[in-house]
Amino acid sequence: MGIDSFRRDLGMESLLYAGAMVVSGLVQLAFLPFVSAWLSPAEAGELGVLTAISEAVAAVSVLGLPSAVIMAWHESPAKRRIVILASVLPLVPGLVCVVLTALFGEGIAGLFRVSDPGLLFHALALGCGAALFQAASAAARARGMAVFFFLLQLCRGLAGVGLLLLLVSGFGNVPPLEAFLAARWIPTLAAFGAVVLVMFGKTARDSGARDPRLLSRLLAFGLPLMPAGLAMIVLSGADVVMLRTICTDLDQSGYYEWASRAALVLSPVTLGFGMAWQRYIFRKKKEGGTLGEMGRTALVFMTCVVWAAVVLALGSSEVTEAVGGSRWLPAARVLPWIAASGALYALFIISQTGPMLTGQTRYIGGMTFFGAILNIGFNLRLIPTAGAVGAAFATMAANMFMGMSLFWLGRRVFPVSFPAVLILMVSSVAAGALSGFGAGIRSVLVLVATGIAALVLLGLRIAGREDGPA
Repeated sequence: MGIDSFRRDLGMESLLYAGAMVVSGLVQLAFLPFVSAWLSPAEAGELGVLTAISEAVAAVSVLGLPSAVIMAWHESPAKRRIVILASVLPLVPGLVCVVLTALFGEGIAGLFRVSDPGLLFHALALGCGAALFQAASAAARARGMAVFFFLLQLCRGLAGVGLLLLLVSGFGNVPPLEAFLAARWIPTLAAFGAVVLVMFGKTARDSGARDPRLLSRLLAFGLPLMPAGLAMIVLSGADVVMLRTICTDLDQSGYYEWASRAALVLSPVTLGFGMAWQRYIFRKKKEGGTLGEMGRTALVFMTCVVWAAVVLALGSSEVTEAVGGSRWLPAARVLPWIAASGALYALFIISQTGPMLTGQTRYIGGMTFFGAILNIGFNLRLIPTAGAVGAAFATMAANMFMGMSLFWLGRRVFPVSFPAVLILMVSSVAAGALSGFGAGIRSVLVLVATGIAALVLLGLRIAGREDGPA
């Protein structure tokens, strides 16, 4: 298969995965008006803490399997066994988390200011369900089933919104926080079951294939990514957790949670491309191509994400007023920095390419670990003085460190122009600093940013006609 086919596949799969993430993002954005209407800022912060706990459980339970499954799918004939292992292995750490919560739930609830220890089990259900779904659906992604993944996410999203509407309207007399969590974990577990059934059918011909080293290879590739996954949870969840535990104003955690949900509008493009990108780079490694083409493709993606983050940051006041109303206006000061963090996280996804191609996933784990430590340190310093804004700035700084570090380490394998990456990073941060200007100036800045992005994309398109390093 030629490189043009690879590029077409990457484009189509990115589009479909981005569409799937649009559905997921729209679900979270659809939840936002319910959060604004049904929860106080303090309760919204509690929901953010519970979500962070579920994400930590998912990061532990998934065992780094999604990337390992995609790698193994292209190297092992035992497809059915890959599906089985991906569907079973996350249950082991998930059950350990359940036991620990049963033993120490009251202490955990007190530490994080969770009003009811029973809510922790809803968080566990969401975390375990997410881990199972991520691991099992990685097999479908490795097989190129982007359309199936999109349809599955569509059904999952519609089910989540419908269930939330049902629960908050009084069905079953479910308390609001339980309703928000149940509306996510019930459809997630249903989606996991659907993936397993479909993939068992798709791998029927491979049921007899054996690969004695499959389990060890999956764990050897995936487990080094666990620290990265856990560190990313620290990066995404430590802010709201630390706001909840060390900030005297509980509303600050709510404003951070609200802004984080609003910034999910960036997730579809970021996560959609990221899912397609892993399959693309492993296929390219196996079947050949040019690194220059890969670098230019990455720069196109990064330019688009940074442009979207700049527009969101500059329009943060209008977005907050339109969606949340005056009650949530303090979140408008937080949103620009979370938007910048989202853009920098997108660059971090691309920066992992070099270590992924060489199998040196320990570098990803190491740099992410250092980034998490940096984030905690910034939070301890900034939260007491700047509240939610300080927490958002801490995550932004940590994401920048991780992205720059991995780009530098992988520069010999993945030759993306480091000055270009640095300019993109600085641009996303600058938008946060300029977000306090008047509406007229911000409108002009949006037009300027759009024009520059268009020129960069045009230049990359012209450069793509020749085969060389990006």
